Amino acid sequence: MEGDMKVAITGGTGFIGAHLIRALLDAGYSVRAVVRNPERAKRLEAWGVELHVAELSDREALQSAFAGCQQLYHMAACASVWERKSETYFNVNAHGTDNTLWAAKVAGVKRVVVTSSGGVMGPSVSGVVSEKKPRDLNYFNAYEASKAASDLVVLRYVVEEGMHVVLVSPTRVFGPYLWGEPASVSLMIKRYIQGNWRLIPGGRHWKGNYVDVQDVVQGHLKAMERGRPGSNYMLAGHNLTYGEFFKTLADVSGQEHTMVVAPIWLQMGFARVHAAFAKLRGKRPDLTTEWVRRGNYHWEVSPMRSIEELGVQLTPFKDSLRRTVDAFISKQH
Repeated sequence: MEGDMKVAITGGTGFIGAHLIRALLDAGYSVRAVVRNPERAKRLEAWGVELHVAELSDREALQSAFAGCQQLYHMAACASVWERKSETYFNVNAHGTDNTLWAAKVAGVKRVVVTSSGGVMGPSVSGVVSEKKPRDLNYFNAYEASKAASDLVVLRYVVEEGMHVVLVSPTRVFGPYLWGEPASVSLMIKRYIQGNWRLIPGGRHWKGNYVDVQDVVQGHLKAMERGRPGSNYMLAGHNLTYGEFFKTLADVSGQEHTMVVAPIWLQMGFARVHAAFAKLRGKRPDLTTEWVRRGNYHWEVSPMRSIEELGVQLTPFKDSLRRTVDAFISKQH
């Protein structure tokens, strides 16, 4: 039990955030979730989480939200595929981090972990990506650029203000959802076992890094406990080709589907048409040409710093996939 230790978290209604809150509560922490929409956070309140409404643009409201908290996990971000104005990403991800760290400092928060993104490091063009390897290519989209700007904000507070702030950068996270509809890798898994996913984008040979959400939660907790201020820890898992990923998924689920490879030219054409129709309907597109280009690279990542310095223990990929598949199947019945 952690007694009277009070922990604040932004982004607690998200996929990783909800799992992290569950782990903190199970460990005996008192958790205060800073949220924009209290209606969406009612499930957290049912868990015994204290809710505090504040926008990332409101420094004073954030300061009030963090008052009395010893630790803070800053996970809130704009991670949508498309925004009407690219400034939105920077306002939320970079300026929002600035406001959050200012408020944490004034409120007397002792330690902070900020969730970045493995995408900031870029694809593995000239070798496996690590925290020490410079990025090979320009940023693919405003999201990546804004998260990189957020990382620089963190370093400024560490160097200039002497704050104890640690960065963590998850890769392609998957696992069971505690509520809501899954997204990204988890959604792909769900649709595959429903028989509704037959697509391999780009080719079977493209590699990505896939990590269990529980390993990511473990990485956050250990970064708070052991992480060095100003250091960035890649919360990475297993490097797999699409072919290896879907072969393992077929083995675990007992469902082997005929997969179709979509070449980049076809993906780009679909993305253009899809985005155009979405904008005409006043909706956000689920895919853009920037994200298609991003996906047609290898994204091999080394998890060694988080393993060696934080003591993160990776779950075998097949075990993680089996737990995810079982969770989705159980919700269908």
